[in-house]
Amino acid sequence: MPTKFILVVSILLLCSACSVSVSPIATPTGIINPEDNSLTETHDGVSFTVKLDQLSFGPYQQVDNITSFHVDINNQTESQISFPSSAFLLKDGNGRQYRSITPERVREIVSKDSVYLIPYPYVGYYYLEDQARVAYQDTFSSSLPFYAEYHPQDIFTRALTEEPLLKKSNASGLVYFIADLERTDYAELLIFPNQEASGEPLLKFPFAIKK
Repeated sequence: MPTKFILVVSILLLCSACSVSVSPIATPTGIINPEDNSLTETHDGVSFTVKLDQLSFGPYQQVDNITSFHVDINNQTESQISFPSSAFLLKDGNGRQYRSITPERVREIVSKDSVYLIPYPYVGYYYLEDQARVAYQDTFSSSLPFYAEYHPQDIFTRALTEEPLLKKSNASGLVYFIADLERTDYAELLIFPNQEASGEPLLKFPFAIKK
């Protein structure tokens, strides 16, 4: 087994021991679901359920860290509403704010940072230069999912819809941000009533980050 591959595995195992937990913080009007660490808020007949999806969405050692949140919107009103990804803003404990990025931008970043890596079942990635040493092996027969670089459709199909939400209907999906939340102890997802994410937010979803 290549020495470099052993080193990569060791690093991954070490990182798994230093896990980071992200939990919602109670609010006066919010409902916490401890089973999936989600927080639900309701405003004028529309409920939003938010939870962390991934702290790091993409290959190992990615230059631009991408964080994703899962958002479920339930419209119980008689009117059509619209909450595209541009209506979401992320703030960390250091006061930095991050605008959401489109699935197209996520695909671009993940592709750029993973050109030197190829997927390896059960582990993740190993360097392209090692491919020749194991080319004769059927290392890609695993049905386990790899990162989105090799399943780019997942970036788009899992994203929150940009289309208006009809009355008495719901939608759910991911909202992406270029942010490294492992460097802070707090995060807050803000939802605005407009696509410019300006003015006062409609709702706030606070999360505590513990290492």
